[in-house]
Amino acid sequence: MVELRSVIAAGLLAAAATLQLAAPAPASISSKDMRDQRYCEIFTIFLAPSPVARVNNTYGLNRCPQRWWDSLDTSELAAESGADLILLNGPRYWLMDKVTVTEPGPIVELAGKQLREVATIDLAKVGLTPPPPFTGVKITRGTRFVFRRDRPVFQLIDPDGRVYVMQAYSQIVDPDLTYDQLRGLRRDPDRIGLPDGWRYRTRKPDENLVLRANGTATIIQDALKNTYQRLPKRYGA
Repeated sequence: MVELRSVIAAGLLAAAATLQLAAPAPASISSKDMRDQRYCEIFTIFLAPSPVARVNNTYGLNRCPQRWWDSLDTSELAAESGADLILLNGPRYWLMDKVTVTEPGPIVELAGKQLREVATIDLAKVGLTPPPPFTGVKITRGTRFVFRRDRPVFQLIDPDGRVYVMQAYSQIVDPDLTYDQLRGLRRDPDRIGLPDGWRYRTRKPDENLVLRANGTATIIQDALKNTYQRLPKRYGA
């Protein structure tokens, strides 16, 4: 066990050294015209000294070509990155129209493609296995999502009236899911595994909806692995 810990620690130090050699990350980055734009994520998971997942995102750096995504080998990615575990998350498609990321992480290269670290997840709090659908998870990030007032937003409302806005839809469970099908999920709640007491709805906000995460955000996923971020209470249901 001592030897295993030493190996893991050495791997983490090597990974940290690699990140220190990367170019300094900008104070913030912004993107627009994002709605229905494809991206993928590679989670690099480190178990020591405390388990953490680094969320590395392709958006703005490459379009996550399907052939490349299908070719990825998690064991090879773990060896390349120095991570203990790898989780592939995608393909996904954004639903906001603009985003600003504050204090973004470094750009890393994995399997020949560049990705940017955009968030971290404290696995000591949420565990190493993905939580069940409709379970809230806190992630560390600084983001500002803007949903235009003249475009639909897709929301979940829990039994306590808390509102969650879909930030991305997924083709992980259903490879044929498209943007045009999202409105119809209201008429087919079993498709997203909607629990008793929850509601799904589509709205066009009266003004731009600005969804901030100033350090942390609470997110959930439905049974299709579409991802939602919780709105502040002031927005109401």
